[in-house]
Amino acid sequence: MIASPDNNHPRHVVQEDNKESIRLLRTSVIYGANASGKSNLIKAMKFAQDFIVDGVDKNKNIKVSLFKLEQDSSKKPSRFEFEFRHHQKQYAYGFIIDPTQVYEEWLFEIGITKEERIYERNGNDYQFNFKHSLFNRIEGEEQSRIKYESKSTRENLLFLTNSKERRITHFKDIYNWFSNVLKILFPESKPFALPLLLKDNEESLNPGFFNNFNQLLKSLDLGIERVDINEIDLENYERIPLEVKEMIQEEFPYHDETANAIFVLARNKGSSLMIRSIPDSKALKVMNLVIIKHDKNKKEVLFEIEEESDGTQRIIDLIPMLIKLSQGDVVFVIDEIERSLHVLLARKIFELFLNFEIENQNQNDKLHNSQLIATTHQVTLLDIKELFRKDEIWFIEKDQHGQSIAYSLANTHVENLDLVKGYINGRFGAIPFFRAIKNDEKPVLAT
Repeated sequence: MIASPDNNHPRHVVQEDNKESIRLLRTSVIYGANASGKSNLIKAMKFAQDFIVDGVDKNKNIKVSLFKLEQDSSKKPSRFEFEFRHHQKQYAYGFIIDPTQVYEEWLFEIGITKEERIYERNGNDYQFNFKHSLFNRIEGEEQSRIKYESKSTRENLLFLTNSKERRITHFKDIYNWFSNVLKILFPESKPFALPLLLKDNEESLNPGFFNNFNQLLKSLDLGIERVDINEIDLENYERIPLEVKEMIQEEFPYHDETANAIFVLARNKGSSLMIRSIPDSKALKVMNLVIIKHDKNKKEVLFEIEEESDGTQRIIDLIPMLIKLSQGDVVFVIDEIERSLHVLLARKIFELFLNFEIENQNQNDKLHNSQLIATTHQVTLLDIKELFRKDEIWFIEKDQHGQSIAYSLANTHVENLDLVKGYINGRFGAIPFFRAIKNDEKPVLAT
């Protein structure tokens, strides 16, 4: 996501107002054949995020996936490193692990010319730079506490994770970037809390969120006037079997009747229903997302989300992402962003994201620090004239040993080429190649 010197689409680049600020791209798309390693890249990021945020239980193995196409891989540790910007500072955080332990861990502040250590771990040996501003000039007692907590960190746990558990607040921004800023979505990901998100924003937190959601949805010309949230008494909701209702009533947490409690009921096709309690009551309400359309007489007709096409459900799932991107300070990484979407809808997602920021720049004279990174097979997005910069287009392919190699169009001379035709013809690699089938290998089709 580091920008090349290319001056095309300057609004796609974000740079803070300090001499160490690195020019960062706001979006990138990643192409590659099936089984080229695109999804593995995203899965590796997700694994590392979960390991940082949630850690692992005592005496449990770390569920790191090994590279099976190399015999010695089982004896080698795995290395992960993230470089990211948060609150006007840039950091490099990483670690080296195998299924049983953390070998190394490090945190540096970085910049164009800067590389300042904050802490390093080698086994159970820790080195802290207490002069760094992250420590806020702490005195001897707090330094001793940090050293003590580091030494007591389990060998299968990251010190950053342990810092959160032990309430060491100096690394709060680093931990929060992984827990709150970085969002990773897969093709099957569903926003289970969407009804609650819309309802709460409509009622109190941010009434504009619900309106923006519906305005975006209507602008996509799907024949939808708006979405709404119906709240129905659980006992009156006919689409849940009686035995399931009884199970929910038995299992529902009534221990605190002054607050909302949420129960998510998985349904077919990956959708869900949310059931919540009502404060000061034992009533249970089903929160049901409904889609409202107009018939030929302009009368409103309600549809369940499951009655819509996969593409409509997918775009409804992605709209909260677009709104959060427009608000800034978030990084979305999506595997197969075009899943179930028409090519023009997939393109519209990127156009909306980039244009949101332009509108906000007019209002605030500042670009939001949000990023959208996605894998795709959609070749019609290969547009370096109107949509992307060259350094925003990446390819992944496997070498002869099964290792995935990533490379971009940065610093190439492709301005006058038909990128779609060139990619399909294999000019940039990262496409499937099919060997000819011999006569004795041809499949027999039964009738």
